[in-house]
Amino acid sequence: MDELLIFAGKHPYMVGGAVLLTVFAIFNEVRQAARRGIDLGPGAAIGLINKGAAVIDLRGFERYKSGHIINARHIPMEELGEAASGKLKSAKDGPVIVYDDTGLGGARAASMLRKLDFANAINLRGGIAAWERENFPLEKRS
Repeated sequence: MDELLIFAGKHPYMVGGAVLLTVFAIFNEVRQAARRGIDLGPGAAIGLINKGAAVIDLRGFERYKSGHIINARHIPMEELGEAASGKLKSAKDGPVIVYDDTGLGGARAASMLRKLDFANAINLRGGIAAWERENFPLEKRS
């Protein structure tokens, strides 16, 4: 134990850095544990969609028209809170998958829906970009 204290006294920056990295790693693990169940990859999302999950496209209408997940409803992010008490109320008890272009806005939307008692709100990890990378089908509107 004495040797450890001597080492720490001679190398305070190294020990401080190690402590900071340890705290960061713990914080990151806690944050990831809290997010479990909120994000799903495209493959897992298909399983839920096939079982009847509601799918919400958060992007602008032009992006929605250019290609969206089959049977996805278009509800822009800024209208999501209002839709939760209206259009989406019937989907409250089942899984609701939300997505945008990259998954960042989808994560915020899933979190917001969970606060509005949509216990099964899920973000499509990676958004529509991840969906397209997997070559999964898109529906286009003209």
